[in-house]
Amino acid sequence: MMKRSYLAALLLSTAISLPGLALAEAIATVNGTAIDKKELDAAVAAVIQNSQGKMQDSLALREQLKGSLINRELVLQEARKRQLDKQPAFTQRLEELRNDMLREALAIDVIKKDPISEADIKARYDEIAKRISGTKEINLRQITVKSEADAQSVIAELKKGAKFENLVKSRSVDPNIAQSGGSMGWGNVSQMEPPLAAAVKDLGKGQTSSKPFQSPLGWHVFKVEDIRDAKLPSLDELKPQIGRQLQEEAIAKAVSDLRAKANIK
Repeated sequence: MMKRSYLAALLLSTAISLPGLALAEAIATVNGTAIDKKELDAAVAAVIQNSQGKMQDSLALREQLKGSLINRELVLQEARKRQLDKQPAFTQRLEELRNDMLREALAIDVIKKDPISEADIKARYDEIAKRISGTKEINLRQITVKSEADAQSVIAELKKGAKFENLVKSRSVDPNIAQSGGSMGWGNVSQMEPPLAAAVKDLGKGQTSSKPFQSPLGWHVFKVEDIRDAKLPSLDELKPQIGRQLQEEAIAKAVSDLRAKANIK
């Protein structure tokens, strides 16, 4: 059986979004305010769905959720009694949430009126495939230090035969980099930011940087673990990612069009 606290939290997050319900059958009244059975039915359905079938509709579940609905109503009544919904911090936060929901609603409406088609996704996929055709991917590791002098020191140690893997652990200032062995994974050189691409494009397999590379995170020394021909995942694999990207571009264009039409001073 699910813990009561989990059920209560899930109920609260679900019930907030329930639409207004016409009274049909009250399962309880709290200080004269009725709780509709439809609210309990919706809460039960939400729990079952979120449990991925592990929970089933039962009298025990309904009793737990009924108790949570009663507690929720008591909390809301007390909050209103104390006029907490009139406090500036509350009204400000409520307005922020309303604005966030309005922005989301506009984004959904933009996509709904001009949906991304399968043809759009396929065209973008073909464009990406053409762009990376004949390019290389490299598997990079990095050592990140605080200063250029520290990076030069790392490069000098590597030239003397020090193992890159050991220096990652002993010299990297970022513990996450040290823990991962400095792995940056595979990346297509043609898709990297130009400064980074320039710093690693001439390195062969097993070679390390001869010059430090500076970024907002510090100074870096790289090692190319491996090189391979770029291979694009299948259309089916990339379809969700491409679809999201096209949607984001459509929303950005809609905002850009609004700016172009607006009287901004």
